[in-house]
Amino acid sequence: HAFFFDPGTLGVDVRPRVPRRLTADDAGLVHASRLARRRGHGGANYPAVALSEVEMRYWPDKSFGLGYCDGPNGELTHHFWCSAENMEHGPYNIQWMAFQTREQFLELMALLGGLGDQVRLVRMHEPQDMQLQDLLARPFRQRSVTGESRYANRCNAFSFWQARVLGLQECLSRTRLGCEELRFNLRLTDPAEELLDNGSPWRGVAGDHTVTLGEACSAEPGVAPELPTLNASVNAFSRLWLGVRPATALAFTDDLDGPPELLEALDSALRLPEPRPDWDF
Repeated sequence: HAFFFDPGTLGVDVRPRVPRRLTADDAGLVHASRLARRRGHGGANYPAVALSEVEMRYWPDKSFGLGYCDGPNGELTHHFWCSAENMEHGPYNIQWMAFQTREQFLELMALLGGLGDQVRLVRMHEPQDMQLQDLLARPFRQRSVTGESRYANRCNAFSFWQARVLGLQECLSRTRLGCEELRFNLRLTDPAEELLDNGSPWRGVAGDHTVTLGEACSAEPGVAPELPTLNASVNAFSRLWLGVRPATALAFTDDLDGPPELLEALDSALRLPEPRPDWDF
């Protein structure tokens, strides 16, 4: 969810301190802060500092950051990096925001709110696991009043990333679920198999597997005749495993099917928050 809002409508009862201004020369500090940020389900990290440095130094223009170095050794604990279409009035685009605690998040939002006397519009992605609308005063009124202006307040929903399982055993062995043990056969298809050369060391993940879900999850080659079978493409199973959609819904719209009792059991086992990488790729 991308929110476009007047920062003056943020209702955050916090007085922010004077922040440190960040430039591309602070890429090391900024990248370490991003790696240490609060992450929710699906949160992804990228270890190479060059990824942050390239974004900060070369794209987009008119970029800067503000943050606070509250770590015991002067580490940058919370910050945001943004670009401006117009430095005086905005819109300002928050490219990313990193924080570790509630207090840090609220201080950053209060810092944005303090720009409201001059900046007319801020665009930012909704923070993971939160609803930004909770912090906006009269969001529906603002949307209707500003609807035809250059600084229209609105919220856009879109999907810009893709993910898929590359190693079934590896993914499941690192999965922990708070459910009773659930075992089933998984008959998996993988479109990558037809596109790879015969000599490729990786052939995709197609095949028959016996899957166990629970406190310890696993996938082993082969079929157990006494167990129910789930038929799925790797794309649909990846969505199921990540918690993007429940099994019963995927059976309606994607390449996944199985006995109704198994689908309902999978719905119960994989009760996960909405996955968000929280780092564009």
